Amino acid sequence: MMSTVNTLKEKSLKVLLINILIALVGVALVGFGIAFNSAAMLGNDAVALLYDGVRSASGLPQSELGMTTNVVNYAIIILSLLINRKYINIGTFIYTIPMGTFVGIGSKFYEYMNLPNVLEWRILSSVCGSLMLFTGLGIFIAINIGLDPFTSLAMILKDKMKSQYRTAKVICDVTSLIIGFILGGKAGAVTVIAALIGGPCIQFASELFKKSVLMKIKIGKKNILQY
Repeated sequence: MMSTVNTLKEKSLKVLLINILIALVGVALVGFGIAFNSAAMLGNDAVALLYDGVRSASGLPQSELGMTTNVVNYAIIILSLLINRKYINIGTFIYTIPMGTFVGIGSKFYEYMNLPNVLEWRILSSVCGSLMLFTGLGIFIAINIGLDPFTSLAMILKDKMKSQYRTAKVICDVTSLIIGFILGGKAGAVTVIAALIGGPCIQFASELFKKSVLMKIKIGKKNILQY
């Protein structure tokens, strides 16, 4: 009997560790995506625009974007806890704690590549940044060990409105865009495009990753996002 219990505990621990590692991959992609979009100077996605706006309003240099990202995320976590804590889990902190570090590493990596500062390369960088951002969020959502701070807000809004996640995501993105722009964040074509297609792209990435990866390694669980 004890042997069976120990085996189950070992399997549960193994699954948890795999989930955490996969979640960190998603977080790293999000951090790199934010860094690439910021460096391309064609506008940040809606969430990163809010980070950049808070940084700008606080009078901090671009190098402090990672730190500002952490401050905003923790503020969102506190707000979510006050409204509805059911979407806050260990994964929320797995997402938040290393995010600023990954943004910083992504920025350094972009500088190391030393890409030509011409429009064509900046567009390519923005496309890559957005793909990494949407894919990273999709992976993180699919693993279902907690939501990132902004997705938790979108889920709370979805529940209040009794709507689909994609609708709530667009509303949250547009709101972040407006606030970030007012605070002095860098907006551009990428900002508008990301705000309009971010929800559907993240949903697609989440569903695809769950079906093509998680179900095959048999650690997939019911996704918290009810589309």
